[in-house]
Amino acid sequence: MTTKPAQPRKKPPAPQTLERVCLAREHEHQGVLRAPGTEIEVHPETARWLRAVGVVSNPKTKE
Repeated sequence: MTTKPAQPRKKPPAPQTLERVCLAREHEHQGVLRAPGTEIEVHPETARWLRAVGVVSNPKTKE
């Protein structure tokens, strides 16, 4: 009887990096109402949706 050699297990995909965005208007994030100008970190797909509906802009860069 022959057996197959054990195949190495595949690594799970790396967690996606969160994206920092700045609220352009008041918005509830994680159950808390946040004021305009607040920076939050969200999943990139969420950031894309928030931009599409006009809730966020890119964060302010620190000089």
